[in-house]
Amino acid sequence: MQNEKTGAHAFDEACGVLEERSAFYLMLAGLYYRPLTQEQIDRMAGQDFSAYATGEELLDEGFDDIRRALRKRHTGTRSILATEWTSTFGGAEAYKGRYCVPEASLFLDKSGLTYGPARNEVSRVYREQCLRLEDGAGMAESHLTFELEFLSVLSDATAEHLRAGEVDEAVRLIDLSRQFVEEHVLTWFPQLQELALAMLKTRFYKGVMKITKGYLELDLRTLDELEAEVQRS
Repeated sequence: MQNEKTGAHAFDEACGVLEERSAFYLMLAGLYYRPLTQEQIDRMAGQDFSAYATGEELLDEGFDDIRRALRKRHTGTRSILATEWTSTFGGAEAYKGRYCVPEASLFLDKSGLTYGPARNEVSRVYREQCLRLEDGAGMAESHLTFELEFLSVLSDATAEHLRAGEVDEAVRLIDLSRQFVEEHVLTWFPQLQELALAMLKTRFYKGVMKITKGYLELDLRTLDELEAEVQRS
């Protein structure tokens, strides 16, 4: 009985980590989807970002950038951020002939086709998990928004399987999450970040880029730790 309780407790902790991970990926996904509303800006400005202090350099720098950028959010911040999102991530402007739309094909496919091999590959992964984009999404499956949202969905599913005692399936999804980060996000995100940092002028989205990169790198270690914990239990 003691071992069963220990295992259940370990799964509770793992599920908590997975739920936090899901929420964080969903938050990041929204930042790349469209310009922020005033409500979103006010909500972020009211957050205590010190709670996210991790000792991870990129994450800590990124949250500090966001905190500083939102200190004077009633001085036209929403308009400034909307313009910057549109010119950079919305593709309204180019930098040395290159567009910074967060779409994998622009960085992985020399043809620059939005619906090219990168999109087809992530579509296959989504289908294998019985997922597809809602009609009218207006962006390819390999847009960063959907890749990050997919990681959130996988995290929720992993927690559900752990609660049901389906350890093998939970481990499979942890492995899939790791593989997806390595093979479908980090293969092109550093190029996006480099281009974005050359184009961005304000601290807010520079901070978003740092947080995204830092969290992806941290997440790979988190997944390793989760898998080891689950298998021990």
